[in-house]
Amino acid sequence: MTDLPPKARSATLSKGLEILSFLGSQGDPVSLRTVMAGLGMTKPTAHRLLATLVDHGMVRFDSGANTYCLGMRIFELSRQVWRDLDLRSAAMGEMQKLHTETGETILLAILTPDGGVYIDELQSRHHLREQPRVGQRVPLWRSAIGKALISGLGYSERTRLLNDDAAAIRQSPVYRDVRELTWQLDLVNARGYAIEIEEDMPGISGVAAPIVDHRGITVAAIGLSGATSRLDRDALHRLGPSVIEATRLASLQAGGVPRPVSTARRPADLPTRVFNLISQADNLIGEGPVISRDRRYLYWVDICRPCVFRHDLTSGQTSKFRQKDMVTAIADTGEGLLLASLSGIRVMDIETGQTLKDLGHPEADIPTNRFNDGKLDSHGRFWIGSLAFNLSAGAGALYRVDPDGTHCRMETGLTLPNGLGWAPDTRTMYLIDTSDRVLFAYDFDAATGRIANRRDLIRFARDVPGNPDGLEVDPDGNLLVAMWDGWCIRKYSPDGGFLEAIPVPFPRPTSCVFLPAPQPRLLVTSARIRIATDLLEHCPHAGSVVEIPMG
Repeated sequence: MTDLPPKARSATLSKGLEILSFLGSQGDPVSLRTVMAGLGMTKPTAHRLLATLVDHGMVRFDSGANTYCLGMRIFELSRQVWRDLDLRSAAMGEMQKLHTETGETILLAILTPDGGVYIDELQSRHHLREQPRVGQRVPLWRSAIGKALISGLGYSERTRLLNDDAAAIRQSPVYRDVRELTWQLDLVNARGYAIEIEEDMPGISGVAAPIVDHRGITVAAIGLSGATSRLDRDALHRLGPSVIEATRLASLQAGGVPRPVSTARRPADLPTRVFNLISQADNLIGEGPVISRDRRYLYWVDICRPCVFRHDLTSGQTSKFRQKDMVTAIADTGEGLLLASLSGIRVMDIETGQTLKDLGHPEADIPTNRFNDGKLDSHGRFWIGSLAFNLSAGAGALYRVDPDGTHCRMETGLTLPNGLGWAPDTRTMYLIDTSDRVLFAYDFDAATGRIANRRDLIRFARDVPGNPDGLEVDPDGNLLVAMWDGWCIRKYSPDGGFLEAIPVPFPRPTSCVFLPAPQPRLLVTSARIRIATDLLEHCPHAGSVVEIPMG
């Protein structure tokens, strides 16, 4: 279509569209005076245009309150667009399953150029119900379904939407600024679902997940909401996988390409092994097990919840400490617990949650990256890998953070840096890149903290089940590699020779830590995120921490 010169365009139509956009941006019906003030129109012009839009069903007029809001015709037209994609029919079957399972309100919303709109709904079976929301605009950052819609957007587009609402975000009781909300959306994108606790409406909480198109880009979302008295934080996290499964199947029905889920069955040649349950934590991604310096506690994190866990190895009691942003690695410094998170690296008092020392953020200028696994070396220096949220090849790096906060980039061109460790004599450092299925070895100078002479120690063959994740080095220098989707810890000699596969009772072990006394044993963390529901039924300990007797 050839662009018309400005004089040939319809000024009246343009003003009418401005009114529709203005009404769509308002949370509630507005008066004629509000329209006049918001758009700088005279009373006759605003009244004439509104009357015309009412006649065509684009705007609805409430004669009792003398207010205007978008009419059903707008919604009908938007439904016609999406009917062509058959989105509603693709989603409805999964929405009905969720409704039958929970009895809560189930919502379907689509992403529009300037936000989102509710297009379908199944009302709660409970006595107290929410007001119908079909046709209403979605609160993008105050609701779970809104956060699910925008979490997967490109960084620049998402930032634009949030900056438009920056003042309101700063005034909310949940987020101090756009940066904190961005961290939350990064967390949503990582785990696959969003939650809200009374952020949009008092007494109402919810959970939601995105529906994606053939490019894997979010186009819609399914949400579940209900009374907070039934849906507290733990309940919402329990329902998260069910909502993800509903949106995954809806995406497939609509021709989309959602993230894959694990269907990795236990290898037939892998025997069972005795284990003891340490904590039935149901972690989405339990990671980074660390033994405290006094050998009393086991610490680990759930990256996607996010929480820090502390297990008393004597009493058997487990405590958890919720975190505001995604925490991916921890270490015991002797002064406090060191945390690597989206907001940077800090030392925290585990009892009070107060930050004792801020060690900065080596990648503060790369908001599209996050940290992953990390460990302390023998001189108290923290080594931490980074990766891109979208796992862009070569976008990650390896950093060394000294106790005073000085940091240095030690390696570049990594994709998914993971397990770290050192040989008992500290002359060799190890690093796993999961994406490349390789375990690197470096010459290591403990005095200076320098690495050199990188070489491939282990290349995991494609027929080896699972992907290498976390790493532990035992007192004999053997390498213990947790195999994500491999149902085991693979043990290698210091020269890279395969020794044995140590079975675990879940498909996704993430890391492990070796305890030599009083009896040798291996403590193993695991994940339950994106495991097929039928497989999850057969591995109830997925997401837990277990102890494997050794020797």
